[in-house]
Amino acid sequence: MRSQLRVWSVVPLAVLATACSASEQPSATSAKPASEQPAAAAPLKADGLDESSICETTLTDAQQKAIGVWEAEPMPGKGEVSCCFSMTPNKDNPAGYVVTLFKNEEALLQTVDGTDPSPTKAVPVTVKGRVAARQIMYGDNWRASLTVDIGAGQFLYVERYSPAHVVSEQDLNTQARKAAEQVLANLERGGAKGA
Repeated sequence: MRSQLRVWSVVPLAVLATACSASEQPSATSAKPASEQPAAAAPLKADGLDESSICETTLTDAQQKAIGVWEAEPMPGKGEVSCCFSMTPNKDNPAGYVVTLFKNEEALLQTVDGTDPSPTKAVPVTVKGRVAARQIMYGDNWRASLTVDIGAGQFLYVERYSPAHVVSEQDLNTQARKAAEQVLANLERGGAKGA
């Protein structure tokens, strides 16, 4: 299942990089006074996350139950660690979430695979005060993803996936955003189980 879920698009990464650099430098032509600019969120500590702790740290048991997780399976990587939260044992029609923490920008960019047949344009968004990029990808499976800058050169990637036409684009986006907000809140508290 890992190869099926590991399709990343270059577009959200470019949007996120642009948004991150733009948020770090005040614009001389900005109409907003500096006092109205949102403050940059403090970097989240995610250094201790590894394959043994990623699933429990990012989403609590209660949160997993609320979204219908059937099985949580950690996945190692090179410079990243992921958890696949499957909502069904049906491998032919997979549905669920993927949560990935990238240790640095290089690890994030190494996973890029531009072969996805039909991505939408990435949209810059803010999630819990953090710069992010949102995107929908179509194909046999639909995926709504958020790539969030969590500071200190690290990134959070949250994806909600489902068989095509089973969940609407709006619902996929909403579910991915809610999961990302829960993960960020858990990381801000030091992990869902105090990690």
